[in-house]
Amino acid sequence: MCGICGILHLDDQPVDYDLLESMTSVLTHRGPDDCGYHLDQGLGLGFRRLSIIDLTGGHQPMSNEDGTVWVVFNGEIYNFRELRATLQQQGHSFRTAADTEVIVHGYETWGEDVVRHLNGMFAFALWDSRRQKLLLARDRLGIKPLFYTRRQQTLAFASEIKSLLLLPEFDAAVSSRGVFEYFSQHFIPGAETIYRDIRKLRPGELLVASRGKLRLKQYWQASVTCGPERRPAEWREELRHRLTEAVQRQLVADVPLGVFLSGGIDSSAITAVMAQSVKEVRSFNVGFDVPKYDETRYAQMVSRHLGTTHETFRLTAASTDILPQLLWHLDEPLADATIIPTYLLSERTRRHVTVALSGEGGDELFAGYTQYQGMELNRSLARLPLGVRRRLTALAALLPCFGSASLGYWGHRLERIAASSLFPLFEGYTRKVAFFSPEEQQRLFSAEFQRRIAAFPYLDQLWSVARAHPELEPLAQANLTDLTVYLPDALLMKVDRMSMACSLEVRVPFLDHTLVEFALSMPMDLKIKGLRTKSVLRQAVAPWLPPDIIKRRKRGFNPPLEFWLRNHLLDYARQHRMLETLKESGYFNLNYVEELAAAHISGRRNFGRQLWALLVFAIWWRRVKGRGRWVQ
Repeated sequence: MCGICGILHLDDQPVDYDLLESMTSVLTHRGPDDCGYHLDQGLGLGFRRLSIIDLTGGHQPMSNEDGTVWVVFNGEIYNFRELRATLQQQGHSFRTAADTEVIVHGYETWGEDVVRHLNGMFAFALWDSRRQKLLLARDRLGIKPLFYTRRQQTLAFASEIKSLLLLPEFDAAVSSRGVFEYFSQHFIPGAETIYRDIRKLRPGELLVASRGKLRLKQYWQASVTCGPERRPAEWREELRHRLTEAVQRQLVADVPLGVFLSGGIDSSAITAVMAQSVKEVRSFNVGFDVPKYDETRYAQMVSRHLGTTHETFRLTAASTDILPQLLWHLDEPLADATIIPTYLLSERTRRHVTVALSGEGGDELFAGYTQYQGMELNRSLARLPLGVRRRLTALAALLPCFGSASLGYWGHRLERIAASSLFPLFEGYTRKVAFFSPEEQQRLFSAEFQRRIAAFPYLDQLWSVARAHPELEPLAQANLTDLTVYLPDALLMKVDRMSMACSLEVRVPFLDHTLVEFALSMPMDLKIKGLRTKSVLRQAVAPWLPPDIIKRRKRGFNPPLEFWLRNHLLDYARQHRMLETLKESGYFNLNYVEELAAAHISGRRNFGRQLWALLVFAIWWRRVKGRGRWVQ
């Protein structure tokens, strides 16, 4: 795992080496072991290395034999040995044992189609000096990040936004669209970022710069297909086989490996395969100071069953003190409170291993999220007349909580379920996953900002999936949306930044693209049966795990946010000058923000997610916005 960056002057002006060095050095946390640079006419490539494979021979930038093709690469290619053998048969000579070199020689053989041959997680930049062509590529599922900006005759790219903020005279103007998207769904989806002039390369996408022109090309897209006729037992057997293959492919490394083990079905399944393949498995989990949120006993149950060497780390509300620094690592606001436990788990895990396997992707592939249960409930509620559902929604909003935080939480959840039943199923799903509804945004945002965002469609990235796949039923549309929008732009973004902040490589076997394609060919009724999520995965891995793990309902890797905020919100707000900062931005109606805070602190309603989003944005605005380097 590494950090990459570079500059291409389309008018062939020389690249400033000192600038390239600064852009590279700010990524040192992604690659503390080595650095390297390559300069050519109008081009500069920068690289920071975390050594995983071929510890002594994998220096980058790496070239072909005659120095006409150069690459900087972040990630891992799991089928590099097979590709190496194929390319050697075609006459290519290899100078290293590193996976990077198959990209160089693969490009010489297959051109831009080299990406179609790669099984792995990757973001790379490849320079073809003969054709004066720069190729940027990102893996199919968006596991590894790549950002870029173009200003006049300069194209610059980097693994993290902070490198691009160091460009001279860069205009770090905040994107109104980015702010709107963030407060709609707690992250910024698609190619947008929080900065007007910085874009994300999307999963499965190439960017080609040649002869002064830029071209984007989609080389892979997730799509639901109809698999062969199989009995349920045959689907389960094939799933076990493919999951085992995916995990074993990702065990290749010349450094110690471990696994994140929460005790959930996904991480437990990964650990089970790992325990079958590795002599000693080290597993790690994080626990919380509020018992109902703490999964430690389940992680320990799996560890005992599989014989791993397990360590647990505990978090308290005081852990939120590191939030400003984590937002600098993220570069953008992300209202996911699990950034804190993810970072601290990564930091403690890195003391023992360099690579950790994790269970991300299981919920998206096998329908594990609670919103799918909500859609099934809404399917049943839809049998009631619309007028009855409206009255139920109104009554749910009036339920007394008697000052009880728990009753307030469940009352608010009941209201959200009832309210989402007023809409068609897919729209109800979008209402469940949204943070601030259009009605709430009319109260949240200032009149001036509402005018600026009036033309932006609400949750457009979510709806684009449904529009592109009208043939799918709503549950399948929602599942595909989570795989192609939420997974890369929120979940994988979080895991990459928090783990790489600690120089830890995290691998995600569920997102082996061959396993993804297989899962997308499975009938949806195998994945969710009634209100039972991930049914086929639970049944498939049942021979490997304790029955209590197979049967338990999804908990999620969530800290006790509503409790932390209820007890400490005023302290957080004062410490980070939340209201003053929100006022300074000009985006908000502070009266509404104060209403949310008062209702939450009293326990009348659970606005923990919304208040966290506002707090995160305020801290990002004051401490991170426009800064390429961290300032205490």
